[in-house]
Amino acid sequence: MATSRSRRRLSPEARRGELIDAAIRLLESGKDVTNWVQAVTAEADAAKGTFYVYFSSWDDMLAAVRDRVLRDYVERFDRIAETTEPTDWWATLDAECAAVIELIARPGGLHAALFHPGPVHVSENEGLRAAIDASARVLRRGMDEGAFRQVDPHTTATILFAALHSAGDAIGAGERPERWLEAVRDLTRRWLGPPPQ
Repeated sequence: MATSRSRRRLSPEARRGELIDAAIRLLESGKDVTNWVQAVTAEADAAKGTFYVYFSSWDDMLAAVRDRVLRDYVERFDRIAETTEPTDWWATLDAECAAVIELIARPGGLHAALFHPGPVHVSENEGLRAAIDASARVLRRGMDEGAFRQVDPHTTATILFAALHSAGDAIGAGERPERWLEAVRDLTRRWLGPPPQ
């Protein structure tokens, strides 16, 4: 006698979250997917029709993925900016720059979904602005504690994001990661380090 697969009962918020998690895993995997809706629902162990309960289209899902990834980034940077623990600001900056570059350079569709989605919508701009603002708060905190030279933190975060994106794209295209990580480290030291004597 064949047994049917039983689906777990989840709250609507939890089910939507599982679908987004499944989409992120698939996008990160770099798998060649012909039917994203079917692949996401299979990955999430959900019925195909469940997708359309939460998302009107694949583009709607990609917007939710972008929102999730950028929200997680903002929350992580807010925790860094708000910590009361002593912080090694240079080590933190190096680690966060490397993490962003790695995300962008990683093969798969997550980078394209996040940064090259086609027509840009206001919510995407708001998400990127929020991420840059969160980065600026971390830079400001490092400046306030005397680790970084006083410069405009928002402009610095915006330009740094562009540099990290370019580094990730270059690494994704096959260039050596060490070269780009060292270049970013040198850039931040020259820009944010103590002024020359």
